Amino acid sequence: MGDQVKRTAVAAALGWIVAATSSVHAAEQYAIDTPAPVSMLLNAGDSSFAVLRDGATYRLARCEIRIVCLASARVSGLPPKAPGDGLPDGRIASASSGDVRQAWYGRPTTRYDHAVLGDGIEAGSLVARDAAGQLHELVLPESHVFEDITPRIADLDGDGRNEIVAIRSSLARGGAVAVYGLRDGELKLLDASAEIGRSRRWLNVAGIAGYHGAGRPVVAWVETPHIGGTLKMATFENGRLKRFGKNRTGFSNHFIGSREQQLSATGDFTGDGRLDLALPSADRRSIVFVSRGAIARTRLPGRVATALSNVGGAIVTADDNGTLLAVIP
Repeated sequence: MGDQVKRTAVAAALGWIVAATSSVHAAEQYAIDTPAPVSMLLNAGDSSFAVLRDGATYRLARCEIRIVCLASARVSGLPPKAPGDGLPDGRIASASSGDVRQAWYGRPTTRYDHAVLGDGIEAGSLVARDAAGQLHELVLPESHVFEDITPRIADLDGDGRNEIVAIRSSLARGGAVAVYGLRDGELKLLDASAEIGRSRRWLNVAGIAGYHGAGRPVVAWVETPHIGGTLKMATFENGRLKRFGKNRTGFSNHFIGSREQQLSATGDFTGDGRLDLALPSADRRSIVFVSRGAIARTRLPGRVATALSNVGGAIVTADDNGTLLAVIP
């Protein structure tokens, strides 16, 4: 990583040592000592938790001197699980306003033998609950599935009505980003990106935010994250997905067989007041910061193996050795 300046800081409450290095990539990288290796990170609302392989759980918080502090805590704030007839480990996405207040996947099916998310069970329908509490269900034809775990709710076009962003896969032509909404009292497909073009080719949503000063929500995803993934972005205008910015290659926000889809994080990492995206490189050995005008990357000691968390501006993740890492752009 070039010339490095080594520093240490003490996480006072627990007495752990935090080793840090400052690299020529204009980012600081910290390896955080934990009592046991890290098995996963969980993002729950505004909180992030580290789950260790021995079962212990810790809440992560940014510290002025200690970079990231860990406090023993039970995991809380996760979205509720989907109903019993929903996707087995799917969860319910929620919104506090708008016409769509909840959304989840239903009608589990094994008709698509891809199993990119590990268990081979995908969803055959999308269910939404509106502001009046009424349920609406859209059932896919046998030619498609939702190759996803939990949908996402956002007002993409600012009209006061919420849209639902899902990963829909054709058994013959692979994955697409699909946008749904309530229209005339029914849950309908509004638009979808082009399908990748062949069976068993997938994409993973990286985030929905006003990236690069767009002034409106932008949907970001990595197409084929396992084979030289391409980062794509689109806005939703006049009922259609519209390409935003240029496509960029060399990313991965998922690895085959994992149920974890949150290998990305959003924040103002350049300090210019615009939201940026952080996600792993194609080999998952670097964290890449994608801003409006540039890309910066920081090499890691191992491969990214867990979700990414934005903890007070620091990107926190764990590598395949179970080491908890913090990168400050």
